[in-house]
Amino acid sequence: MAESPTAAAWAAAAGAAQASALAAAQATGSATPAGGKPLPVVLVVAVALLDGQGRVLLAQRPPGKKLAGLWEFPGGKVDAGESPEAALVRELAEELGIEVAPGALTPLAFASHAYDSFHLLMPTYGCAHWNGEPTGCEGQAVAWVTAEQLLKGAYAMPPADEPLLPAVLAVMRAHRAAATERAASLGVPGGWEI
Repeated sequence: MAESPTAAAWAAAAGAAQASALAAAQATGSATPAGGKPLPVVLVVAVALLDGQGRVLLAQRPPGKKLAGLWEFPGGKVDAGESPEAALVRELAEELGIEVAPGALTPLAFASHAYDSFHLLMPTYGCAHWNGEPTGCEGQAVAWVTAEQLLKGAYAMPPADEPLLPAVLAVMRAHRAAATERAASLGVPGGWEI
């Protein structure tokens, strides 16, 4: 099980990044394209899963799916009558083989993006507590990625995920700072390499 930063660190990081993530998400498009016909809205949910080394997990969209080959924050569609948290718990079990308690999910940001045939709304959560080792249960590649790799664009992402980056990067920095502080308080020489 991975360790998380303090609740205060999560809240501060999420709050600091919320305004810029919201502005970026709102700037990505409208539910009504230039032709005037409204697009159907699709609700999906995603997670920034953080490990004890301050990295975030990305999953690669498999061949045969739209946007194949791009890397995204794990998650999936919310079924009718399902809360976003319940959908995320279900999707993480199905896609990554991990067990996450709904209380371990911290609201982080959301994205709103108009694709050609639908408008995607994506609430995104942070999570640093789970049981099991994340693996690509549906044949997708997964990778633990550093903040530096995200900033350099080493993993190409779908347009809907890009507005989430400021909030995710802020939480990654807070998670790393909290882990370093914990290491120092435990007397770990030089802190943990994360």
